[in-house]
Amino acid sequence: MSMPAIERVIPLVGQLPASIREALLRRLRELIGLGLLALSGVAAAALMTWSVQDPSLSHATSRAIRNIVGYPGAIGADLSMQILGLGAIMLILPIAVRGWRMLTHRSFDREVLRLGCWVLCIVIAAGFASCWPHGGAWPLPTGLGGVVGDALVRAPAVVFGPPGFVYRLVLGIILFAALVPTFLIASGTGSRPEEEETPVVADDDAPFGEEDDEDGSVRLGWAFHAVMSTKARLAWLL
Repeated sequence: MSMPAIERVIPLVGQLPASIREALLRRLRELIGLGLLALSGVAAAALMTWSVQDPSLSHATSRAIRNIVGYPGAIGADLSMQILGLGAIMLILPIAVRGWRMLTHRSFDREVLRLGCWVLCIVIAAGFASCWPHGGAWPLPTGLGGVVGDALVRAPAVVFGPPGFVYRLVLGIILFAALVPTFLIASGTGSRPEEEETPVVADDDAPFGEEDDEDGSVRLGWAFHAVMSTKARLAWLL
């Protein structure tokens, strides 16, 4: 969030001194970063305590909720696991990194590009998880990458045939190679530091001769004017 945006929301901020405005902006960024970290922590806790036996939109039951975040956490975690599977980790991790960068006053530019890479990172992570087989402990009918991951794995199979071991291995390597850069870009890697405006300082090495000559000429002119005025008054009195 930039200072002009804050001034549009709160016009009084524009009347404050620059040092106070900068301090307020830094505190606001820290609060937003802390909020993103807290949100990521709550979402991670909901995913870690997810249980297929908890009540959700697709499973009605009267059993006690095991999710540590309660009913909202059970619903959110179930939707995330159904749709993205283990790829839901990348739904949370870049947000936590963004919050940490804001809390530590690190730059984060090109938001549109990083938002697009974040979405790609989530989809690619789901596909990467679906490339690997799951045992009987996985409680969902989909693969480890959820519905999105299974769709991403099966899409190339239309051309290359049924997905076998070699197919899944090669596709997993390709997706992992794409996952790393998209995650790094989405997390803010390569952001340029913000350029601070530096006040224009006069050149101390500039010669002072011309300035001294101008001051001397002005003083001489005032002295000559004073002498002539005094002479005129004396002549008038005499």
